[in-house]
Amino acid sequence: MIELGFARDRIQRQRPVQGNLDPLVLLAGGAALDRAIDLILEVLAPGPFIFNLGHGVLPETPVAHVERLVARVRGVAGRD
Repeated sequence: MIELGFARDRIQRQRPVQGNLDPLVLLAGGAALDRAIDLILEVLAPGPFIFNLGHGVLPETPVAHVERLVARVRGVAGRD
């Protein structure tokens, strides 16, 4: 794990980066999930970027949380 600002400033200028969402935040859902998604998108989406999960989806994660993640990321990507 590296700081998002470091990835943007040092890596993203040369190659695409992947924004890794913590699977525990996906499990928690709600406002914490929204804040984490928004932070990744705010920092990394202006450059070459792939949104992904750091270590996949935990088995106990509600499907509604995954749907919320996808809708939120697509909503930002759809604004281009």
